[in-house]
This record gives sequence, C-alpha cells and structure tokens, in this order.
Amino acid sequence: TYLRITLGTLQIRRGAILRYHSTGQNLDVVAATPDETFSSILVEPDELEALLKHPFIENTAPPDALKPFFARSAKLSETIDIRLWIPLKIQDEFLGMIGLGKFLARDALETWEKELLTTLAHQISIAIAYSQMVEGIQSEKFRLFMLAESAPQICQLLQPEAAAEQVVQQAVSLLDANAGALMLTDTEQQALEMHYAFPENLLENSTVQDNTNGLVISYGEDTPLSEEAMSVEVLKSVVKEGIPGHCLPKFDTLFGGKNLMAVPIPGRDGDILGVLVVGDKEERGGRITSFTDEDVILLDSFAKQAGVAIENAQLHQEALEARQLQAEMEEARKIQVNLIPETLPDIPGYEVAGHYEPRGPVGGDYYDCIALPTGHWGLAIADVSGKGMQAALLMATLRAGLISELSRAESVEQETPNQSSLYAEIATMAMILNSLLYASGTEEKYATFFYSHLNPETDILTTLNAGHNPPLLIRKDGTYKWLGEDVGGIPLGMFPNDMVSSIADYEAEHVQLASGDVIVYYTDGVTETVNVEDDYYEEERLVEASKACKDESAEGIRKYLHNAVMEFQGEADQFDDLTLLILRKE
Repeated sequence: TYLRITLGTLQIRRGAILRYHSTGQNLDVVAATPDETFSSILVEPDELEALLKHPFIENTAPPDALKPFFARSAKLSETIDIRLWIPLKIQDEFLGMIGLGKFLARDALETWEKELLTTLAHQISIAIAYSQMVEGIQSEKFRLFMLAESAPQICQLLQPEAAAEQVVQQAVSLLDANAGALMLTDTEQQALEMHYAFPENLLENSTVQDNTNGLVISYGEDTPLSEEAMSVEVLKSVVKEGIPGHCLPKFDTLFGGKNLMAVPIPGRDGDILGVLVVGDKEERGGRITSFTDEDVILLDSFAKQAGVAIENAQLHQEALEARQLQAEMEEARKIQVNLIPETLPDIPGYEVAGHYEPRGPVGGDYYDCIALPTGHWGLAIADVSGKGMQAALLMATLRAGLISELSRAESVEQETPNQSSLYAEIATMAMILNSLLYASGTEEKYATFFYSHLNPETDILTTLNAGHNPPLLIRKDGTYKWLGEDVGGIPLGMFPNDMVSSIADYEAEHVQLASGDVIVYYTDGVTETVNVEDDYYEEERLVEASKACKDESAEGIRKYLHNAVMEFQGEADQFDDLTLLILRKE
C-alpha cells in the first residue's frame, strides 16, 4: 500500500521498499514494482552510518562510503531502474530504504515533491517500527510461581506498584538493612528508574541529580553508570566492592548511607529487569555493619524470586490491558457491523453484490450503496488505515461525512443538472471529507477512497479516486479499463487541504455504461492476497477471473471472484481484509 501510494502520488512506475534487519545486518525487499524476488543486501557498519547521514542518495552518484553497498545492490537497481534512494529512519535508528525508478516526464524531483517524499518516508518508517515492535511482543501465558519462604507474599501481588513495594520491604527485612530501593531498567532510554524506595525520604540525602518523576540514572555512554555495569558479573563485583569503606563512586553518593549492596534482578529470558539495592545493615544495638558474602548470596537468591514476581505483575497488567483492548475491539466490531450494509438495494437496470471478509474481529474496509433524492446512486468503497476502535471511528466519521456531503451535492445538482457541476461537487466533497478525516485522526490515520455517482437514466457513472485501487470495468466484449487510474488523488486524511491542493486536486471523470458491463470494486486485500509460495494475486489474475465470469449475475461474479482468490490463497494466512463490490448493467 505504501509503495503504491508513493509511486502513484509522484507518478513513478517502478520502485521498491526494503526493510533492515539489525541481527543479520541486511536489507530485504518487502515490496517492489515490478514484483520479483531479490536477494538480501548486506549493510556494513560504516555504510549504515553513511546511510543515516543522507536523506536522498542518487544511484548514479553515491558517496564514496556507499559505493560498495551500491555495487552489492546492482541487480535490484538494474531491475527496478532505481534513480533515487531514500533511507528510512526514526531518529538514529536505520529501518530500511525506498528505491524509486525513473520519474515520468521529468529528470528530477521538485522541492515540494522531496518534501512530500520525506513525509511519506516518515510514514513508512513509523509503519516498519510499529511492525518490529509488534513482532517483538511475546504471546506466552503468564504463570505464577511460589517464591521461597523469604518472600511468600510477593507472588500474590499482581499490581506492579504493590509488588515493587513488597519486594523492597522484604529485602530490607531479610538483610536487616535500614534502607532499600528497587530500580527497573528502561532499555529504550538506557536508564535505571526508581520504582520504590524505603524509607520514603531516602532520596533526601542523595547527591545524585533527581527529577520530578523520581531518581533516574542513565547507563549509556558518558553517564554515571556504564553499559557494561548492567551485566550480572559486573554488578556482582560492584556489590562486593561496595562493602564498608570501599563503595564505588557510582553508589556511595546514591542514598547518603555508609554502605550499599546491589544485585541484578534477572528475568526469565536472561534480561536484566533492574537492580535491587539495600543499605546500612544494622546489628543489634543499632550499629551499622558491613554486608557479608553470605548476605550477597542471600540477596541474589531473593532477587531471582523478585524477578518472577515483577514479571508476573507486569504480565498481569498486560493481561488487563489486553482485556480492555478486547472490549474496545468488541465495541469497534459493533460499530463496523452497523456501517457495512447487510443487504444492498435494487437499482433499476442494474445488479449489485458485495462481499466483506475482515482479517480479524475488526477490519478496516468499508463499502456502501446509497440512494440519493434525485434517483441517482452513490457507490463508495474505502480502506481505512489501522485496525480496532480508531479505525472503526474513522470509518464512521467517513460514512457520516459522506452521507452529509451527498445530500449537499445532490441539492446543488438539482439546481444545475450538468456534468461539469457534478464534477465540481464531487471534487468539493472529497476535499471536505479530507479535511474532516485529517482533523479527526492522527498522522498515521487515513483512508483510501473511491466514489462513483451513478445516473441510471443516462447510464453515466461519474467517479473520483482518492488513493484507492482503481476499480476494474469489464465490457461485454471482454475489453477492460481501470477507472480513476489517471486521476488518482491522495488518500483522505493524510494531509491538510492546502497541501493536497499544492500537490494535486481531486478530479472526477465519467464513463458511459452499456448493457453487460461489469465494474469490480475491491480493496488491496484482494490483489495482495498471498499464497504459500509468497506470490501475490495481483491485478492480472483479477482481470482474467473477471473476464471468465463477466456474463454471470452480480452475485455470481462475487462468488466466482471470491472463490478464485480463496483457491489462490490455499493454506496461506489471510493478511488483510478482503472486500468486493460488484456493479453490473443488465
């Protein structure tokens, strides 16, 4: 979808999107036009640094540091005829690249096109980063473990804050200490963040810089606690070096105490969840004494049990959030059920059939067939980005805006019933819908949209495309054309109206229908269906299948096309919603 939007918006026929895998230090092609199989491309560390420095890289004149990389990517560049590379990144994290082929009717991009391309690259970067995050989430069920006798209570606490408090209280009691603290790691910020301290005024004597959210110690480069100090071995040595009179500078000013002992809190996967600290061991009579090696072993054993309790609490919190998400998804499903028509109306002289098959409980596709006061009909199909409640609400906003604008446009058409005024009103409607969706969503939320205005008396179909897959018109004699292919606009809600106007206004066009003509409206879930061999269904197969069933009824065509897609998919997973809307002239 992103590649199609980029190529269509900039009027470029060929291109590719590559995704970077840090573990293998290589780029893989995830989308390409034309669609071919390409080998992975290795990226050396110095090349990675160079790629992050350049927003645009011409294929014919790469920086010296990137010449070996371009040599390795020669097959891809030659096949796609790549002229320009755009690295994909978020801050300093390299995510992939876009390769663009020859620009139609021009040798280079204009300034506004580069600005648009930068925005699109950011959108694609966000999508890749989100995909990586989702792939990294573990779906294992959480299990409860009984802790040792030293901490029987913490396993019962499933709130992260309560678990943190009980871990520290138990550790302080177990080690006869006067103070304790639990600091958990924030790997993204490379910092240890205070989650609980005992006593509550523990930080008052600290000489370490505090902030409004509690104590935070960075452990990245050039910070008080180095990255190496996060390993189990180094932390244990730090604990031993912190015995009376030998506290390291990293720790001796932390709480203002006389001595500290710290151990890592390991997670089930071997990751370090944080650090458990106790301070000022007190003997009978109130004398502060040193921690012993036996104390280190005892606290280290307790920290392992604490790690189980902390992860359980975190998993419980995730489960609560998952249940909340499930409830939101159910509400979104109810909203969506009310948006997709259960049955389609009868249009004089025409047959209509629709099919909607979401990938999950809640999809992002929408279609409708709306009766207008003039006896005309409005047919719409859309693909809303994202899933869940936000997508459902955006879809509801789109439909409500469409109904409202169709009423307005119809009243204008009644006053000035000619094709030119209809063109203008449909284009105006698209701009209003764009403004409505842009104001109601985030920058990642938009909708591809295709609208058709049917006059059953004249059999004239007036259409407008906002970044959607061009519908397929099959004539009775088997010839075909793609509707809205040459005047495809930007998806609704992606950019504000002034930016849309500066790029390309929405334009309407019309086509004269005749008896036996069939129009196949669809979403990209049809043409991007993948089989077990990772082949895409693509437009060519849709054309051939549509030709084969063009003489059937609209419902027969719907069934035939759906069966053809399902037969092609076979045992492969469904990756997107599958939506069809069939209009047939009797």
